[in-house]
Amino acid sequence: MKPESLPNESEALLKYLHNTNVTTVILGGTDTHGVMRGKRIPIDQMERILEEGMALCEVFWVMHVDESSLVQRPEGYQGYFPTEATGYPDILGIPDLSTARIVPWHDDTVFILCDWGLPHHAGPLPIDPRNVLKQVIKRGNEMGFEAFSALELEFYLLKETPDSIIDRHPWELVPLQTRPSTYGVVLGSSQEPIALQIRQLMLEYGLPIEACNPETGPGQFEINLRYADSLAAADQAFLFKSGVKEVASRNDLLATFMAKPNAEWAGNSCHIHLSLKDHDGTPVFYDDSKPHGMSKTMNQFIAGSLQAMPEFTALLAPNPNSYRRYRKYSWAGTTATWGIDNRSAGLRVICEGASGTRVEHRQAGGDANPYIASAAVLAAGLSGIAAKLDPPKMIQGDIYAMDENEVPQLPRSLEQAVELLDASELAREWLGSEFVNHYVLMKRAELAAQASAVTNWDVQRYLEAL
Repeated sequence: MKPESLPNESEALLKYLHNTNVTTVILGGTDTHGVMRGKRIPIDQMERILEEGMALCEVFWVMHVDESSLVQRPEGYQGYFPTEATGYPDILGIPDLSTARIVPWHDDTVFILCDWGLPHHAGPLPIDPRNVLKQVIKRGNEMGFEAFSALELEFYLLKETPDSIIDRHPWELVPLQTRPSTYGVVLGSSQEPIALQIRQLMLEYGLPIEACNPETGPGQFEINLRYADSLAAADQAFLFKSGVKEVASRNDLLATFMAKPNAEWAGNSCHIHLSLKDHDGTPVFYDDSKPHGMSKTMNQFIAGSLQAMPEFTALLAPNPNSYRRYRKYSWAGTTATWGIDNRSAGLRVICEGASGTRVEHRQAGGDANPYIASAAVLAAGLSGIAAKLDPPKMIQGDIYAMDENEVPQLPRSLEQAVELLDASELAREWLGSEFVNHYVLMKRAELAAQASAVTNWDVQRYLEAL
């Protein structure tokens, strides 16, 4: 079913809302963690919201992901950071009417994405991930490029609820299916009642589902979204993640994009495909006179991507758990390497003619914020073009089997990755120092929370023996 196209101009949208059965508008946007924050608005309040914006307390920018506590602003901190000293005033949600869509699993409801703005319409919120991505795209436009992306997302469906998992050990989680069946058509058929529902509802929601299959883990799915301009692609991935979680919940299931929910299961990835066109719409990664059809621009993009990988790792692997995924033969990008159609490389290059030549960045996990991850990988590649970098030699064969001293390794812990990000001039130049400062502080708070936790592993290893 083709999604209904909604008006993207205020007066026409208001007229549409009042002339249909719509009773509620959900206004929402991303926080740093990738969690959707927002409000439900009765339609008779929408005229005011469209004129003034949606007021929302800024406190969610300093909440831990589990909302157990708030991160405190350090003394002498420079830049925007909510604090109790100012009483956590309101910020503004600015509706982006181009994203308006009917929510097919709710009755009489429309959803609109928001950008986050400073109070009194004083400008964009500098730590808003969607705004950060917009700024990277704008800089690419100024360099003469239009960026296109596609995100491949993996997730697990569990026979759990938000309440049931509170006291669960990881090995006690119950997946939708107990046996893995990578690309399995027969197992896929047994999963089809929920998989079909997800696909159909996401298509009705306006998300371009391209393919769906069982993945390597028990009850794990991969669903690919078709490429779009990079902002739309990130929007679609963000809406997809929240949408899948809502549809799963309505079926008494829990969907998780957590990077590694069980040590014995495959990790959840978020592979990001990227390509560039010029302003006339001509693909710039392809040059049939060059080896493999790879243009000089593409080689520079690859070089920048590889150079930035260590410094940008914390943006693609945002949680301590993210690093459980980085193992050999995990299909995760564990090295700053590239190869043509090589899934053991950090950057898989795909050469499929003018319209299909692209790079696939394989480092991000399913837990990554789609806006932050998209901004990071695009900024990295564009920086290589701007600096006219040359890539290292392409690697053929099994990179996982190579000695760690032979290929550049990527950070294996959030602590290491955050230190590299904090010191990264490249990240500050392309993503903004205010965003980097806030992100680093939030991740250090996450590390502190992890360090103080007593885990099942601690108890099992030490309690009786010591």
